[in-house]
Amino acid sequence: MELETGETPGGRAPLSAELAYAAADPFAVTMTFRCEGGEATRWRLDRQLLTDGCRGPAGEGDVRVEPTLEGGRGKGVRIELFGMPGPAGRAHGVLHVAAGDVTAFLAATRDVVVPGEERICLDELVAACFGELGDSGTPFGEHAA
Repeated sequence: MELETGETPGGRAPLSAELAYAAADPFAVTMTFRCEGGEATRWRLDRQLLTDGCRGPAGEGDVRVEPTLEGGRGKGVRIELFGMPGPAGRAHGVLHVAAGDVTAFLAATRDVVVPGEERICLDELVAACFGELGDSGTPFGEHAA
């Protein structure tokens, strides 16, 4: 995965991210980003939004996804994330992922839970969303869209 840097037109930097999916939270895909020092930020994305964004522009809120075709890089997926407003304004990041990586991941999620057959147990969903609480009692670095 690459993160747009804004340093030069088209400038990007490699970014380590992990995509995860669990039947306990069947509508969501979790993207975990690790920074130096082991600090992690997680974004929970709607699985259908990610699927739709591989085919055409999708999303209107904090997450927007669309396919790309870039000379020399091939087919990709552009994921635009908007964070919570803060004193310095609203955080914003643009990620670029190889389309084959995203579609292979989504295919693997379909082996776990077929789209349209999602079922949720409220207790399992709460545990999946809030299982790792920080000292403040809230998930640190969690974003949902």
